Amino acid sequence: MATQNISVRALVKFLYGTGDLESQTKGKKNRLIGQELHLERQRSYTPDDLSEVHLETTFEDSDFTLHLRGRLDGLLKRGGTHIIEEIKSTETALKLMDASTFPAHMMQARFYAYMYMLEHGEKNLALWLTYIHHPSREIKTLKKEVDFESVKVDVLKAVEAYKAWLIIYETHQFEKEKSLEGLTFPHDNYREGQYHFMGAVYKTLMSETILYATAPTGIGKTIGALFSGLKTLKDEKEKLFFLTAKNAGKTIAVKTMEDLKAHGLKIKAITLNSKENMCLRDEVDCDPDICPYAKGYYDRLRDALQDIFVHDDVYDQDLIMKYGEYHKICPHAFALDISNYADVIICDFNYVFDPRIKLIRYFEDTTYKPKLLVDEAHNLIDRTRSMHSASLPYSKIKAMSHSLKGIKPSPLGKVKRLLSEMDRLIETHSIRKTGLYIDTFLSEPLLDSINSLVMTLADLLETHKKHKKRKAIREAYFEVLEFSRISEYFTSAFRFTIEEDSDLKDITFNIVCLDASTPVSEIVRTYAKGSVFFSATLKPFDYFSNLITKGLGKPFEVPSPFDPDALGLMVDVSTSTRYHDRPQSVGRILDTLYAMLESKKGNYIAFFPSYKYLNMVLEVFDKDSYHVMVQKRGMTLRERRDFLNRFKEATPHSKILFSVLGGSFSEGIDYVGDMLSGVLVVGVAFPALSTKNKLLRDYYTSVGLNGFDYAYTYPGMNKVIQAVGRVIRTDEDRGIAILLDSRYAMGKYSALMPTHWRPLTIHEDQYIQTFIKDFWKKHSDD
Repeated sequence: MATQNISVRALVKFLYGTGDLESQTKGKKNRLIGQELHLERQRSYTPDDLSEVHLETTFEDSDFTLHLRGRLDGLLKRGGTHIIEEIKSTETALKLMDASTFPAHMMQARFYAYMYMLEHGEKNLALWLTYIHHPSREIKTLKKEVDFESVKVDVLKAVEAYKAWLIIYETHQFEKEKSLEGLTFPHDNYREGQYHFMGAVYKTLMSETILYATAPTGIGKTIGALFSGLKTLKDEKEKLFFLTAKNAGKTIAVKTMEDLKAHGLKIKAITLNSKENMCLRDEVDCDPDICPYAKGYYDRLRDALQDIFVHDDVYDQDLIMKYGEYHKICPHAFALDISNYADVIICDFNYVFDPRIKLIRYFEDTTYKPKLLVDEAHNLIDRTRSMHSASLPYSKIKAMSHSLKGIKPSPLGKVKRLLSEMDRLIETHSIRKTGLYIDTFLSEPLLDSINSLVMTLADLLETHKKHKKRKAIREAYFEVLEFSRISEYFTSAFRFTIEEDSDLKDITFNIVCLDASTPVSEIVRTYAKGSVFFSATLKPFDYFSNLITKGLGKPFEVPSPFDPDALGLMVDVSTSTRYHDRPQSVGRILDTLYAMLESKKGNYIAFFPSYKYLNMVLEVFDKDSYHVMVQKRGMTLRERRDFLNRFKEATPHSKILFSVLGGSFSEGIDYVGDMLSGVLVVGVAFPALSTKNKLLRDYYTSVGLNGFDYAYTYPGMNKVIQAVGRVIRTDEDRGIAILLDSRYAMGKYSALMPTHWRPLTIHEDQYIQTFIKDFWKKHSDD
């Protein structure tokens, strides 16, 4: 028997929802406005009138049970007649409003009338559907006398229509639960350490606690985490979120879901991608008067939802876009609505933690019960800081003086006001002399100027639908809106900076987040029903737990399942790669590269701390004797995929990829078997001595932590460990890893190395090729 608890509002929205798509931000804003207008209306009630009256009822037959709940905005009595009032706020002109404009609104009122009369035995009452216009606050009330029998017919018809969908949905829930009970691990054997990792994940999610799991690459964390997480799903409101920092991680998770489905699992899983990647138009503009996929979106949503839910199970970007095109609805918004009915949601960190993008329905509402599996969690600290930071270049605002010319009413007065305030701050703090200003408070006059411009541009977007400069208006709007939004989160863990970039000849105004643990931990504590953060590099534990969940959570470590001798780890402490010593280090780096490439034909990667350093070595490298590939800045997903495929191809000579630490080729990619024979890591991945990193160091010191290690040492070593982790991915893999920097001789660096590493220290008077050849000779029969 299908059983569901649902609100009247949700049911009528599903059955009778109409209208255009609105952004998540605008939807949230409209809800807040609606709440305010509701309260204003309810304050006008007489002392005998009631507001927020709870109602509930149950519909039941042999196939299903439906528990309905709702809350009357108003229960009034006028002249002996009971009146049920449903209040709605709207931006639509009131003269256009009648009972058929938004069918869901009147149907919601009719449901309440039925439920009230059923409970109290009444035969007749009056319905008032009251619309309050925003911003004018004008009121229009649609009044109707109704009797019990007439509303009963409409209500039962609606319930029968919902029953058809409910049986489809609950049938899936039944099949899912049954398949999960019988689901066995899809591989013949567990990898060493994998079973213990899975047990820790299961216990954490069942107890709704927090875990930081350090597990080496190659033990099958993705399948282990997903399998265990799925086994904890007991309630249809529970959603298993699989979060990852890179597209490669999403791809692996989707494949894992497909494999589990092939193994007998009945599941609905969806991958969320950016609006830009999913848009069916040449240019992203979600205004319903511009985009045909946003216009009338809710008129077509129900059919599209039922179509994809019945016919498919694992929803990736391409599939969702095909359905979006067929049903003429926005694929990005469609994906978010599908997620309401999906069991597993695979997405980037930002859908949970970014204040501008996070899914309000899951992380500002308690209707659902999200469980979090956070892959590549070592990236989360820097990513969440970036999510809560914003920059506003002076040049961008200056350019608006030209790009927004000719628009009526003109926004240039507001642009000029903002530029004047920027000029005042630049002059006051002598930025062109000092190059930098730092404050623990935001400039209120600057923020006022920004917010004023945001409102002006928002109004222009509403009124200039077809204007030839609409694109310029949109670009300007989002440029200043981001700064305005992030300013709302400003606390003592933030800094306001004004910084000159002499290379770009520009000055930027910045909100710099130094610690995002407060908003992140609030999401984890308040909304997540269990969270597992896992990676090969989550040490030291205190560093991660302090900067993600404010010290909450427990550590868990899985020993490496691989033979430690399979990795020939050599630590060359002969040479300094500090910034000023880099020109002198080139010779030693070249010798090391040639030693690797000549000792055994294969594929190798040299990781550098920066493109500048990479190019310094590349300029004098012997490119004629080897197959050389070079990572470029800003490569697209397709370019990276093609690049990786070329790296896999066999060549007559050893192949060397020049790459940067922390990039897409040093994390999240499996170089299995002969695909990778070794890596050279140049330096300790020391973050640049930038203004931001100096602020981080000083901030962490001020709150009683080791500022230098928190800002520089720990982030750097995590990148190093990730890069070395590319070499050994399976029991059959063999390879070398060379760390080159004199700082590795320091005790704190050796203390941060994984326990399964067996480093061999190389000094200045030792020739590294001897050790490399010895390693390959030892493993020649493997």
